[in-house]
Amino acid sequence: MAFYIERFKGMETKEFEVEIITPLFLGGADPKKAELRVPPIKGALRFWWRAIYGSDDLKDMKKRESEIFGSTTEKASFSIHLKNIDNVKPVLAPLPQGLKVPTQSKGKTFPTSMIEYLAYGLCEYNKAQKKNIYIKEHIPSGTKFKIVFSIKDQMFKDQILDSLKMLVNFGGLGSHSRNGFGSIRIDGLSNPSKREGSPKSFSALSSKSVFFDKFKPKEKWEDALSDIGKAYREARTSLENRHNYIKRPLIAKPLIVKGEANINERHSKPYFLHVNKLSDGKYRGQILFMPYNYYIPSKRKEYFETCEKMNQKLAQLSGGL
Repeated sequence: MAFYIERFKGMETKEFEVEIITPLFLGGADPKKAELRVPPIKGALRFWWRAIYGSDDLKDMKKRESEIFGSTTEKASFSIHLKNIDNVKPVLAPLPQGLKVPTQSKGKTFPTSMIEYLAYGLCEYNKAQKKNIYIKEHIPSGTKFKIVFSIKDQMFKDQILDSLKMLVNFGGLGSHSRNGFGSIRIDGLSNPSKREGSPKSFSALSSKSVFFDKFKPKEKWEDALSDIGKAYREARTSLENRHNYIKRPLIAKPLIVKGEANINERHSKPYFLHVNKLSDGKYRGQILFMPYNYYIPSKRKEYFETCEKMNQKLAQLSGGL
């Protein structure tokens, strides 16, 4: 076999150990099976690249993005492969319920698991067993593997690594990552966020971004995730009286309340829930508010006013900014 050294000239390899902090629901060909794959990792990096380097000049952004991440006609400037994936053992099992909060429905009060609230869609209510059953596999918290970057074009090295830093510090992998699932840890990656500029037509850092990181450390990941889930839920429900569904759909859709509301159209919430594992082994939840220009121009003013009201409540519940 011929070996062409020119292919590797100037290439830099960087290897990172990754620890999964909150359960990772990352599907493959079978969406109910968990599988650790490179394409969704690249997809997450692309999303966070747009969050820090994107622009509303979509033609220019697509050109710059293709130079780094590739396209149907252009090769990517880097490649990824995974190591130690023998450690990755997907399971179909219930998650810890975490904090339970009282919920009222039809004149009755019953406890609701915050973990199950955030995992809506990953589990379904089983009438026979009278409880929620998880229908999708996950890769458990504590699982470790290695990710190796082979960077071919050094011109884009900083942007590639900045995208990784954003993913590690604010985001997650797989389904329900905005709800705090799939949070990962890589030691030594600092936060590259720049909160400046006007909001864009997609989720991106801007002068209106807010970071809520004053939540108290917890002993377990499920307690940290419950903490921020409870704060998000309380802030959202505080926007209007019960049985009213005008403000809350501005934050995120769909919004489905059995017998009351069935809003199926979609737009993603501008809030990113995330759990960090601290150096002392404890866990801390955080929430990043990263808004965009609401897709209905006539509702943008109301959208930002609603978000501001929610942010005030989040600041109160999290212990300040």
